[in-house]
Amino acid sequence: MPPVRSGGGATLPAPSVTPPPVTVNPATITLASPAQNATVPVGPVTVSFATQFFTIGTPGQPHLHFYLDADPVPYRFYDGPAIMDDNGVLYNGVHTHFVHWKSATSFDIFGLSSNAHTVRFVLADQNNNDLPNQEATKTLTFSVSQPPAGDLTLQSVLPGLNFPVGLSLAPDGRVFFNERLTGKIRIINPQWQLVPTEFCQIAITTSGEQGLLGLTLDPDFATNHFVYAYHSVSGPLRNRVVRYTESAGSCTNQQIILDNLPASTNHNGGIIQFGPDGKLYVVIGDAENTANAQNVASLAGKVLRVNPDGSAPSDNPFFSNPNADAKKVFSLGHRNSYGFTFHPHTGHLWETENGPGDNDEINRVVAGGNFGWPTAGGIANNPSFLNPILAYTPTIAPTGIIAIPEDSTVYPAAYKNNLLFTAWNDGRIRRVVLSGADLTQLGSTSTAYNGGLGGLLSMMLGADGYVYVSTAGGIFKVVPQ
Repeated sequence: MPPVRSGGGATLPAPSVTPPPVTVNPATITLASPAQNATVPVGPVTVSFATQFFTIGTPGQPHLHFYLDADPVPYRFYDGPAIMDDNGVLYNGVHTHFVHWKSATSFDIFGLSSNAHTVRFVLADQNNNDLPNQEATKTLTFSVSQPPAGDLTLQSVLPGLNFPVGLSLAPDGRVFFNERLTGKIRIINPQWQLVPTEFCQIAITTSGEQGLLGLTLDPDFATNHFVYAYHSVSGPLRNRVVRYTESAGSCTNQQIILDNLPASTNHNGGIIQFGPDGKLYVVIGDAENTANAQNVASLAGKVLRVNPDGSAPSDNPFFSNPNADAKKVFSLGHRNSYGFTFHPHTGHLWETENGPGDNDEINRVVAGGNFGWPTAGGIANNPSFLNPILAYTPTIAPTGIIAIPEDSTVYPAAYKNNLLFTAWNDGRIRRVVLSGADLTQLGSTSTAYNGGLGGLLSMMLGADGYVYVSTAGGIFKVVPQ
């Protein structure tokens, strides 16, 4: 526009013109499934979404945050090269079993109870800051249905606990257990009341699947009062087994039984129990290095069998091996386990094992047995390895396991000598009927409890003959319907 001249010949400036606003499409998230206020069945819940004008990237790039129920800590969802189910969703910077990445626009949530739940989605920048525009936030509300009744039901006996695992019954009727994330060992009195003061406070590290993982009492606890615990510790990162002497309800005289056990963010194993032979059995995961499991000189990916002082028994299957660690190995080829038990009638060791994305297993562990990981999984019929009695695909994340005694007076006769095991992903209790003269074969399997309380963790046979099971927030009695 040319300048404007006034009547006297002076040149006036041209009037200013405001440029039109630049339209920026706001980063937007929309929800796909489940539908708002939907009711979904018990088990893994797949949540899917879509984004517009926003690309979800890898760590260090823009991504998605989502908040589950009242938890103020975000799950961080990523997508891009090399993103998969074990690194696509991180919680406090590490992989979690609560949520798994499923695709570029979906994830699975596990272990949800039969209640209403919310997921709040917020798109985030590369610095982990939630975007402020309203289109970048959506909240999904849905409910998990109450499942149909099964043979068994769960009755609450002690709510309000902090991730109780390692339930262990003392001869005097007390129950010892770990708080996995606090490092506290707690005691429940014979009246099922929580003793206010912890038995022990242990310094632990809790990234990923680390923590205060295992607990067992000495077979001669009534005389020596020995309590054994398996826990993760830093400086350097490792797992170890320690022993305490119980005195007037407190821990004294710490002794390190096994130190420098393999450790990682995940696959730490940690379950410990004494066998009917008086030996201490310890399960250790592969510490996220699959090659460990087939290397007999590595303690990772193994079930160990040691004397109560941590030394190797001379009748162990690899005792002739010159490597000091190999002498302690009972079995190999394990990925990761959250439970094992000794059958009270046969003495057999039965173990639950978590597969990668397929082939969760129930194994009968034998001396010198090789269970195949990472070469073979599930019922592979590979002559170099032992088959599990059961395998599950898709995975259910089996956890605790126990056998019903043949002299049980509180469960139906058909349950005697059966195995029961719990699962995290769907919160169910499954029943395994063993057959054959030596109870080593699979007769049948079924679901005895259909879930509804969220993921299940540890199992214990109580002084009253009932099985007890823990969730992330309490302990329940398993009773027939």
